[in-house]
Amino acid sequence: MSSDLAERLRLVEAALRRFQAALESRSEKLQVSSVSRGFARGRGQGTAAGVGAHARLYGDVGWIVEHERVALPFPLAWRFRFGWLLGVADIVVFERGTPRAVVEVKSYSGVREYERVQASLYGLLAQLNFLARPRVYVQTPRGPEEVQGWEELALEALERASRSRRLAT
Repeated sequence: MSSDLAERLRLVEAALRRFQAALESRSEKLQVSSVSRGFARGRGQGTAAGVGAHARLYGDVGWIVEHERVALPFPLAWRFRFGWLLGVADIVVFERGTPRAVVEVKSYSGVREYERVQASLYGLLAQLNFLARPRVYVQTPRGPEEVQGWEELALEALERASRSRRLAT
């Protein structure tokens, strides 16, 4: 394995360890879905169902960097001053271990702010974990919609969530 691929594998493994650390941490935690919920209500079956379904997919992750292109659900987390932000992105498209796209999949038509925020937060988590800027999409039965300006949208959502937490304490 080349040194470049070895570094990408290290990033994949670090991202998975970071997600596990977030799950086990006693620090404050925010789920991506709870942050985006402030923009509108989603129609999913809940975070626990999603995390449980995706948790069985991982083992030796070397194949993620060895293949030219891989698309799979991927757990992401990052520790901010307020605590952890974590969630499982529906699809992260990796090219040789580097995330090139993050896709939030919805079973219904119509992309609202909630869906854009959720996808944007996963894009931010992927960018922080892998030091690469992915494109961000919401996929509905009508097709994919790229989220433009996702970085600003993600940061606005985090600011709102952080402000709400400060007001609640």
